[in-house]
Amino acid sequence: QLGHGRARAPLVLDDGRRFEATIVGFEPKLELAVLKIEADDLPFLELAPEVPELAEPILAVSNLLGIASGGEPASVMQGTVSSISRLDARRGIFKTPYTGTVLILDLVANNPGAAGGAVVDSKGRAIGVLGKELRDASAGVWLNYALPSSSLREAIGNIVAGRAVVTTEPESP
Repeated sequence: QLGHGRARAPLVLDDGRRFEATIVGFEPKLELAVLKIEADDLPFLELAPEVPELAEPILAVSNLLGIASGGEPASVMQGTVSSISRLDARRGIFKTPYTGTVLILDLVANNPGAAGGAVVDSKGRAIGVLGKELRDASAGVWLNYALPSSSLREAIGNIVAGRAVVTTEPESP
């Protein structure tokens, strides 16, 4: 849906409040979008400034089964960061466009609705975002992974500042 030259999308918060969000821009390799809504006093997660330690306990918060439409409790999984590695994976027959560093997680996360969920450390800071279902390109095993907050921080900053991002603005003639 277009409004004022920018794409809009429906957005539902976990408490059931509904908004029409403006899509500020997105980063296709990370499958990351920044949305803007008109609201006050919204809760948020602080991005952790450092890379987590191996075996660090984490919680992954998501909409595990993809059925949430507002007001439902989130799915929360407990696990650990088991490895930090470069991603070399595919989704079906397609290589993933993102090939940077990921956090390999020891938890059950690769289910419909989990991708995009927040991964938080014991201090409640976001250390990453759950990735989509992928298989390792060399071993063929399924990966439970998260994009680290360090890779998200730069992309979010670029989107907010209007630098080097794909936006939904129509092209000028």
